[in-house]
Amino acid sequence: MAATLEMLEKRLIALEEVVRHLRELVEPSLDETPAERAARMIRESKRSQAQLSAGWAKAMEQMGIRGEPIGAEKLQQMLLAEGIKPEDNILSRGIIEMREE
Repeated sequence: MAATLEMLEKRLIALEEVVRHLRELVEPSLDETPAERAARMIRESKRSQAQLSAGWAKAMEQMGIRGEPIGAEKLQQMLLAEGIKPEDNILSRGIIEMREE
């Protein structure tokens, strides 16, 4: 029975640590200045950047999007080359029609 109580104590300590961390994320400390909060948020964002980048790359791959972005001006040139006239608003009309369905 002692081993089971010891395991439960360890699990409880770990759970309390997770809850404390989640509270810090949701409820900023009252004694934390805006500058300290900003510094903490920057540290946390840097820590999670690799995971975010990997998730973004995976999402783009799943959608079949590859390569570098071409930019708005290049896209406009490509559309004009295909004969699509900006004044026709065919893309906007398509979006509006989809919303109305």
